[in-house]
Amino acid sequence: MSRIDAPGSSPLSPEPTLPEPDAPAPQLRVGTTASRRTSVSESSASAPSRNELRAYDGPTVPSSAPRASTPHADGPAVSARELAAMGGRLRSPSAPVPEDVYASVRSHLTRSLSNPFLTGSDLKATHDALGSVPRESYRATLERMDRDGLLSAYVSRMDASSRQAFLEQAASNGVLSLRAGSSPGPLGMPGRPETFVNDPKLPLALRDAVNAHATDTGRASVVAYDAYLQRYGDAVAQAGSLQALRALGPPQALDLRETSLGLSWSDPQRARYESEWKAGLGRPQYSLVQAYEAVTARALVLSGERPAGAFVSAEASASHDLLHFKREAHASARGTTDVQTQGGIATKAGPLGLEVMTDAHGKTEAQLQVDLGIASVSRDSEGKVELSLGAGPHARAHATLNPRTAEFGGGIAFETSDKAGQNHASLKLGYGLRGLTPERAAQAVRGDIPGLFSRPRDLDPGVAWEALPSERRALYERQGWTREEWAQDARR
Repeated sequence: MSRIDAPGSSPLSPEPTLPEPDAPAPQLRVGTTASRRTSVSESSASAPSRNELRAYDGPTVPSSAPRASTPHADGPAVSARELAAMGGRLRSPSAPVPEDVYASVRSHLTRSLSNPFLTGSDLKATHDALGSVPRESYRATLERMDRDGLLSAYVSRMDASSRQAFLEQAASNGVLSLRAGSSPGPLGMPGRPETFVNDPKLPLALRDAVNAHATDTGRASVVAYDAYLQRYGDAVAQAGSLQALRALGPPQALDLRETSLGLSWSDPQRARYESEWKAGLGRPQYSLVQAYEAVTARALVLSGERPAGAFVSAEASASHDLLHFKREAHASARGTTDVQTQGGIATKAGPLGLEVMTDAHGKTEAQLQVDLGIASVSRDSEGKVELSLGAGPHARAHATLNPRTAEFGGGIAFETSDKAGQNHASLKLGYGLRGLTPERAAQAVRGDIPGLFSRPRDLDPGVAWEALPSERRALYERQGWTREEWAQDARR
């Protein structure tokens, strides 16, 4: 069979070329990577430019050199307890703890047969010893005390004064930081107390001391706030006019919440510290609601009305023929007392009776009575209706209702008279409840009527006192506003 060769190429036999019987067999070379690479290069250079079979001469890709192992960095070994005491963060090495001072601290805080109890002298000696520690070693000293259990023993026996002295000492050495409070207000209203920052990186015993100090200052603020409410109530009772009452201003609220501790939500001790803080604050004897009630009651008295609430009354009367005299006293549960004396005439014709009385201020009241023997009904010009029932020859029970003054009550009366029936004497004892009058109730739901401590909206446009409608000017007058005060506030 004929074949076609490319021009310029050497003829290639289709049959494989067999080695000669006397030719030596190819030898395998074993050596280093460099020698194998050299052999491969030499064989590649000497290889003919045609296809042929050769013995395996090793890998042609050089193997990577072995890398030297990196030695571990040397550093201080820290135990889990020490890491927890440092807040989970490694700090730069601090100055060493003075061994002589630490030995003194350990001797005062360690219990033994010769010193079985931790006394106040031990606390003072420990405080003095810590005060001699250099500033750069103070934190390390506290951390070592915490690891040895001495710091918790020291903190657990502190009272409020020694705890504050210890925390101030720690703050002066840079271990604690202080969160500033606010200044007191009028009438001794306590401000926000100063507290130390309860950092989660601090030792646990030191954090307990910081929270206990926050509880101490919070309790002191509650006591001071209670005294402020008492002083405010006394000032309200001594106010002689609505202007003086308005000048006092509204009672202030004590802003004392858990957020004042500055604990973050991620703090694992937050729930425990907030619970201990709230439990240790205590409760004041007076409240902000009671202060506002005292203001409202005093404002009603100064405006010529009686405050709402419970009351007791007593009335003593005497008559001779047509002349009639009586003296009545009301005492409310808020401590206010109202005494009124009246005199006039009383006449009776059959079951009908008429009584006309005048008080010391010239105010006249009239009362019409229908006496049916065992029962009687009366009504006076002030709107009071009274139903009386006989309970014996000298006693009567009565019930009263006055829609105008929103009063309801009852009681018992004792009566006596001479045989001729010209001289009479009686004593009436009663109790009752007083609510809001219809006028006051209507004003309470109106949005255009300002409160005692509110600024009237008519002042903002600069409306003159004379330009106010008569009805609205009368309303402001009942709230204690005068022409002079209106003109003075209008210029602000």
